[in-house]
Amino acid sequence: MINIFGFGKKKDKELEEVISQIKVDLSNNYKDNAVENIKKLRELIDLRSMDGAMKKEELEEYRQLLEGFEMDVRSFKRTY
Repeated sequence: MINIFGFGKKKDKELEEVISQIKVDLSNNYKDNAVENIKKLRELIDLRSMDGAMKKEELEEYRQLLEGFEMDVRSFKRTY
């Protein structure tokens, strides 16, 4: 996808879909699903890192987001 206006970042659609799902899982207290999707996100980030498909800065942003999700899950308490 080419951005003809020169603003905004091109996002990795697959990573963004997993991130959206993790956010939904956490907001709905679905810890098990969130843990599975966090694992999937970690694997995708590792793949992007190995194949050189993304810039270092972009990878670092995704890694920081991943760390945040992992911290959220660690402190996650079920309410039922």
